[in-house]
Amino acid sequence: MSVWPEGASQSMVDVVFELDSGTLAADHAEALSGALRRALPWLADEPRAGILPLSGLGRGDGGHFVGRRSRLTIRVPNHRSASADFLCGSTLDIDGVPLGIGRCSLRPLLPVTEVVYSHFVSFGTADEIEFLVACRAELDRQGLGGTPVTGRARRMSAGAGQVHGFALMLHGLKRAESVAIQESGLGLHRLLGCGIFIPHKSIAAVGE
Repeated sequence: MSVWPEGASQSMVDVVFELDSGTLAADHAEALSGALRRALPWLADEPRAGILPLSGLGRGDGGHFVGRRSRLTIRVPNHRSASADFLCGSTLDIDGVPLGIGRCSLRPLLPVTEVVYSHFVSFGTADEIEFLVACRAELDRQGLGGTPVTGRARRMSAGAGQVHGFALMLHGLKRAESVAIQESGLGLHRLLGCGIFIPHKSIAAVGE
């Protein structure tokens, strides 16, 4: 991108990859994380780096179908973006299933005035009240305002146990705060796709 948008993050960026067609297990986050950490060993050493849930997947027969509109997105510090494009043209092993990685592009983290959304935020509890208390404490620690609105309860397999959390929207953020939360994320398990925020149009779809 030749001209960086005004107000966009100067420290973090999304690297978005095209994908070859294939079929993955429905619960593939841990296997994807492991494959990416093997391909990009520095990924685990970047505390703000994250792996967004794969987008554009079809669902059926207990699996997720990767098609031409599917995308892999990793959020990395700007100085790592050139290293991330090492993935282009490679094939990841996702628990024995090959996932071909195509071309990539950079997507800036943009300031928004309405809502940011995370598909899955985890603070290590399945209790919604405890979750909201932890969420507010972390926002306060980061010096961020905004009102958290929980959505559907989430869980995924990871290691020997389950990761619990909730879909989460934050609204009422200032433009600079919306960039800050996209840069820092919220909660645990960033490399499993948790706690990573993207701009969203409204709070109506928080339960999706």
